[in-house]
Amino acid sequence: MDEIKKPINLDSVLESLGPYGRYNLLNFVLLLFPVLLSSFYECGFIFEAQEQTYRCEVNGCEERFNDTSWLDYAIPNNTKLNRPDMCSRYATINDTIQQCTPDEFINKTVPCDSFIYEQGRSFVKEFDLGCQEWKRALVGTVHNSGMFAAMLVTGAISDRFGRKVAVGIASFASFIFGIGRAFTNNYLAYLAMHFLEAGFGGGLYPSAYVLAVELVGLKQRVIVSAMCNMTFVVGEILLALLAWFVDSWRNYIFILYSPAILVAIYVWFMNESARWLLSKGRREEAVNILKSAAKINNLDPRKLELDALGDPLLDPKNQTVDKMSQFSKAIRSTIIWKRLIICSFLWMTCSLVYYGLSINAMSLSANKYVTFMLVVVVEIPAYVIVVVVLDKYGRKKTLVVNYVLCAVTNLLFAFLPKSDWWSIPIYLVGKWSVTLAYSSVYIYVSEVFPTNMRQTLISFCSTAGRIGSLVAPMTPLLHQYHSSMPTVIFGGMCLISSMLVLMLPETRNMRLPDTIEEADMRLPDTIEEAEELSRMKTRSVVSS
Repeated sequence: MDEIKKPINLDSVLESLGPYGRYNLLNFVLLLFPVLLSSFYECGFIFEAQEQTYRCEVNGCEERFNDTSWLDYAIPNNTKLNRPDMCSRYATINDTIQQCTPDEFINKTVPCDSFIYEQGRSFVKEFDLGCQEWKRALVGTVHNSGMFAAMLVTGAISDRFGRKVAVGIASFASFIFGIGRAFTNNYLAYLAMHFLEAGFGGGLYPSAYVLAVELVGLKQRVIVSAMCNMTFVVGEILLALLAWFVDSWRNYIFILYSPAILVAIYVWFMNESARWLLSKGRREEAVNILKSAAKINNLDPRKLELDALGDPLLDPKNQTVDKMSQFSKAIRSTIIWKRLIICSFLWMTCSLVYYGLSINAMSLSANKYVTFMLVVVVEIPAYVIVVVVLDKYGRKKTLVVNYVLCAVTNLLFAFLPKSDWWSIPIYLVGKWSVTLAYSSVYIYVSEVFPTNMRQTLISFCSTAGRIGSLVAPMTPLLHQYHSSMPTVIFGGMCLISSMLVLMLPETRNMRLPDTIEEADMRLPDTIEEAEELSRMKTRSVVSS
């Protein structure tokens, strides 16, 4: 009689397959490219609609070529910025200026009727948005509104039709609407294209991220996440360099969005996630993909014992046979509901502070491109350190420490006298800590929800997080009321988040839950119970 083989789990198969074999490395490269592009599409508006220097146009004086001495008596000087005021000029005695002499002007300011912009083909100049800063800031909010709308749609597509389908749709939409935006000649049409591009293509990063994470077992999840995050940072640096050297905002858009068509083409030739296929009961397809991966890695598929591959989602009791949606089933779970709310707030805090610090960094020094790159580069050590601290100290301790550190540095920056000796270093430490927290939240959220709705619930949290990114582009406008207001808000949000983390379970060394029942396990009441639960979970992973 043949011996009945004990069912093995997909995580152990992925470990045996080799997380860094040729199959995974090839897929990582193909998936890191859309991650790189997503950094262009999520942050590109910062330079696309960047601040422009301009002043009032004074008819009758502009004709005095090679002589700008008249600016002293025609336009008031902004002492804080040490340049002519951007939105007002001195009134004149008569409607028509004859000689542009001092005696033709009076000591009374009036709003500008028209503007003279600095050289270049900027967005603000082409659409004549002088002294309409809210319209320029609205670009980021409209873009992030599209990202907000995209998250749940992308999650539904990914969970229902597959991870690679979601990546393909998002990349194609980014190409179509991104390139289309470069041809717009109307401000409202431009905003509409921004919304559509983000709305249909905003799921590029989360879809590629989930597909990459599901390629490996639990021991490599943190490393894969760090790879994705560091690739995103490299994209942001390239973005700043491109904006520095490309004068026209239209050419800038063409360069950013053209490569998306490559992803839209090659993603259809990639294999689907074996974990997703198992979650849909398509075991045979998943086994075939794993066999193919084994051959590419020069392994004998028989050694993987794929015939004994088991998965909780293949159990008939875990298949959804009624008309109740998986999302509704999750909401009925008290544990899932609590985690969903808390994780959404954590994500919102990270999004607001992360993007808020990036956008407000443009005013830290004279060279906005160098400043932006400096604020971005500080993220790289955060992504390296997160690989170590998450596995060594756990998810909860890491999140609490970094939320508190971010809160302290933001409040210090707000209330200490401004000086290049300590203001910029404090600002960079704040960006470093929120980056580490953001990376940890992304990993943590992917570990507390079951496979058959992981993408949907991650997308829900990410959608809530988009509330923060919606507000972030408007935070520079708060400087008009008080220069410290943005960082005070950032610090307060981080303090609240640090307390909410204490209500969540630790997930270090835990296998990804595949069903609601696994994710809905009773949380331990004591330290002893927590330790015992951790030992039980670890033993179950090893034995499988």
